Amino acid sequence: VKEEKIDVVYLAAGDKFKKKNFTKSQIDSFRKKYNLPEKFALYVGDVTWNKNLSRLIEACMKANIPLVMTGSALLNSDFDNSNPWNQDLVKVQELSERNKDIIRVGFVSDEDLVDLYNIATVFVMPSLYEGFGLPILEAMTCGCPVVTTKEGSIPEVAGDAAFYIDAYDVGSISDGIKKVFSDSILRKKLSEKGIEQAQKFSWKKTARNTIDTYKYILER
Repeated sequence: VKEEKIDVVYLAAGDKFKKKNFTKSQIDSFRKKYNLPEKFALYVGDVTWNKNLSRLIEACMKANIPLVMTGSALLNSDFDNSNPWNQDLVKVQELSERNKDIIRVGFVSDEDLVDLYNIATVFVMPSLYEGFGLPILEAMTCGCPVVTTKEGSIPEVAGDAAFYIDAYDVGSISDGIKKVFSDSILRKKLSEKGIEQAQKFSWKKTARNTIDTYKYILER
């Protein structure tokens, strides 16, 4: 397809995603609800080949950093484990069951998801490919520092507000998580830049740009 025929319209994080201020008792209560450690890396999303989760788990184990994972598929036992599409899910469940620092919370409500983004030490999305990467914007909107890759659409979404790693290298993923996890100044910088980057995207802009595209097509 010729490039001039392509018009890109970006998505956005929902209005419910925002940075929040918690009291210590609120944080303690939320951690107790999901049995969360004091500091942790967070992953939000599906369990398919492009999400690269087996490398993520191996990287967190290597860095000795707790990983909290949310998504309904993570706790699903009703699937065909012989299907090639499900092999990443099989491996992720096996790795998780052998390590107490890999915490699968499964599906969470939108309200709790916002809180997870807010209290996580770092959000990690080591994808091999993304068509957009909405959780990156959600995390940034909540002020959570983001560690991710330059695969697919991700650099267009994250800009210069994320710490980039090599999706195919467990060592790179591990080192990146560890660096951001242990550096409070870097986390603060990424948090501030992430909030600023996320403000470039809105659903009003998505709607307006979509309408503009239709108008352009009709007027040709």
